[in-house]
Amino acid sequence: MNEFDVALKNLLQRQMEGGYLSILTGLQITEWLGTELDEVRSRRADLLGRTREGVLVHVELQATNDPKMALRMAEYALAICRRYKSLPVQIVLYLGEKPLRMEPELSGLGWTYRCQIVDIRDVPTENLLSSNLPEDNVLAVLTRFANQGDTIRRILGRIAAAPAETRQTLLSELTLVAGLRRLRAIIGKEIDQMPILLDLKDHNILGPTFRKGLKQGMERGLEQGLERGLEQGERRLVLRMLAQRFGELPTAVVKRLDSMSASEIESLSDRILTAATLHDLFGPI
Repeated sequence: MNEFDVALKNLLQRQMEGGYLSILTGLQITEWLGTELDEVRSRRADLLGRTREGVLVHVELQATNDPKMALRMAEYALAICRRYKSLPVQIVLYLGEKPLRMEPELSGLGWTYRCQIVDIRDVPTENLLSSNLPEDNVLAVLTRFANQGDTIRRILGRIAAAPAETRQTLLSELTLVAGLRRLRAIIGKEIDQMPILLDLKDHNILGPTFRKGLKQGMERGLEQGLERGLEQGERRLVLRMLAQRFGELPTAVVKRLDSMSASEIESLSDRILTAATLHDLFGPI
């Protein structure tokens, strides 16, 4: 699920004290914490936040059925407790296509552990489409809906109505996340056909490399061109996150990011919101 992680985490991390994440957890997260957890081996949580009242909230994104999910979550809980001195509220957000078959409970003689597992397809599509948050609107592409074209057009319409400075990020995130439902080609087709997005296309909202990748993927039926475009979109998304966090970026930082692999970009995105300086992320520049 690596190529989707950056977009999903970014979408959810922008929903502090509101949106689907607050509905999912029943809590209002006000602060994001470091997700690198100290243990005998390195362990990294997907999302770890804290509410105004000090309650820790751990959300793990899962695209496949893992028979050891409850065990993994219990290990996360103990590692989080070691670092932050408190046990977290934990939720597994299942994003896969296959039916959810993971057990949320782990038990033995004299003890029981249980986490909550939520299948995002069970979230009513209309609830996310009608939200005032564009991040919720994008997440609607992961729910269960009958009319693909109509739903995607509505999501694109919401993105078109979003502030101009956020549209490129939202479109990149939508296209990346849609890979979990194999809807990227349909989204590319709708972008080309929707008159409401003509002004966005005139401003290269997806970027020429990104759009070229989409076109190649659709016309040739191959993934190579699409993956190149998606990687550029992911790289551009992280650049935008860095600029929002630290302001105008030095040329050396941009060049460093251009030379990073997809896995390095994913690792970097995990640390952006908790890093105090660019030095914390890149070392000497």
